[in-house]
Amino acid sequence: MLADIKKELIEKISSTNDENLLILLNTDYDYFMDENKNDVTDELSAEDKAELISLVSEPFGNQTISQKEFDEAIVEWRTK
Repeated sequence: MLADIKKELIEKISSTNDENLLILLNTDYDYFMDENKNDVTDELSAEDKAELISLVSEPFGNQTISQKEFDEAIVEWRTK
């Protein structure tokens, strides 16, 4: 299985001429193979980390409205 995945990746990489894709793949590979295993949040301040945690902890979709409510709210924008 692992050998198949490696072979498939090698074939895909060898067949592309998209320089941006190759740069992206190389950058991602370097990031995920980083021995230091730095987290993307390591450079955030304690306050920024707390805000980020707070944001991702909020329930998703709790501020949504129905299509009917939306239509009623923008009806004046849609009239000629």
